[in-house]
Amino acid sequence: MVQCDKCGKETYMPFRCKYCGGYFCDEHRLPELHDCTGYYRYSRSTTGQNDYRAPGYSYTPPRSNRIGFSEKEIRDLAIGLAIIIAIPLFTRLGLLLSRPFLMLGFVVVYGLAFILHEFAHKFMAQRLGYWAEFRLNQQGLLLTLLSFISPIKIIAPGAVMIGGVMRGDDYGKISIVGPLTNIGLGLIYLLILFYTRNSFIASLAWVGILINSSLALFNLIPFGVFDGAKIMKWNRGAWVAAFLSALALFLYANL
Repeated sequence: MVQCDKCGKETYMPFRCKYCGGYFCDEHRLPELHDCTGYYRYSRSTTGQNDYRAPGYSYTPPRSNRIGFSEKEIRDLAIGLAIIIAIPLFTRLGLLLSRPFLMLGFVVVYGLAFILHEFAHKFMAQRLGYWAEFRLNQQGLLLTLLSFISPIKIIAPGAVMIGGVMRGDDYGKISIVGPLTNIGLGLIYLLILFYTRNSFIASLAWVGILINSSLALFNLIPFGVFDGAKIMKWNRGAWVAAFLSALALFLYANL
């Protein structure tokens, strides 16, 4: 979540003021409601009409295709990635001691499954012109930390927060690209598994299929805050195709 620069309230859908550059909650999104200093400078330097909207009108952040990371986002990504990497190291300590290079490979596969999933959401949202940043989530962190002692591994330390008013099919496109990325990675690992004769690479490929198919299936849960719920509302056919693809990979990895 992002803190409002005016009142400090945390919000999942921040509004970015195009005059001062700050992030605000729904209550303080308009320039006059957060004592915007940037709008005053803008109005002084502009002649004729400007795009200031009177109170009562909705204010939508300007669409931008810029791809970038803030310091807070980089910090949250680093913490989330560190926790995720620690899970296989902690739960497979014996393998780490006996076969450290194989364990290192598992860690890389594990980390890529998480980071590329989140990057897919972020880059798609930014490409469509929305504000998008990864943020740690307390509930997600708790579930991820429980994976250290639980046989069920849940990788969900945070999520990409998206700001702005969604248009048309954008929400569905942003939601489905994460699971599709994991399915795509799973297919790449499947091809590697088919063609390699190296047992080391085959082991990594098998783990890659298992982890990415599991992560895709988890995110395709069709209710609650999961990607699957948003995809179902957008396009049920797309959800079915993605779910069956992820399920096929998961079943293959568990044969």
